Amino acid sequence: MTVPYDQYRIPAHGNDDHAERDDHVGRDVRAPAQPRPTVRAAGLIFSDVGVLLVKQRRLEREYWLLPGGGVHFGESLADALRRELREELRLEIDVGRPLALAEAISDDMASYPKHVVHVILEASLVDRQARPRLGGDIAVLEARFFTCADLGALTVTPPIRPFLESCFEGVPQQMCYLGLVW
Repeated sequence: MTVPYDQYRIPAHGNDDHAERDDHVGRDVRAPAQPRPTVRAAGLIFSDVGVLLVKQRRLEREYWLLPGGGVHFGESLADALRRELREELRLEIDVGRPLALAEAISDDMASYPKHVVHVILEASLVDRQARPRLGGDIAVLEARFFTCADLGALTVTPPIRPFLESCFEGVPQQMCYLGLVW
């Protein structure tokens, strides 16, 4: 298939080290960029009250999930999680080891193209008395701690409620794969 020359991606600042260039016009001559999975760093944070979850709304649907967010190119999982908690909830955290991995791949890529790899990291509040305060992300509606008994009434996305409930008894000793969840 031939793609018209003007549909090839042109890096905004010329900082794409892997671009092949047509020296005559300075354009990127690779194939158009393809969608790629998003890596999301998520924090499993317990307090004396319970586990921290955030409420979000996307596409008119509300749900609860572990706090965190997308990892930027060149950013470690731990740094991404620290940044996201600082931006979204104004919390400072210490980040521990990865605990679990879950994949979320849309079953209808035509209408909702989404592929997220969730890496769940153990984390703790630097100030054990700190409580989340919403930052600038309008998708985050609320943040609070939940007991194990509270989880049953929540819509948790990705659907990892059994994993979260098991963590009240203790975090896994080895990293576990939670599977393809959607």
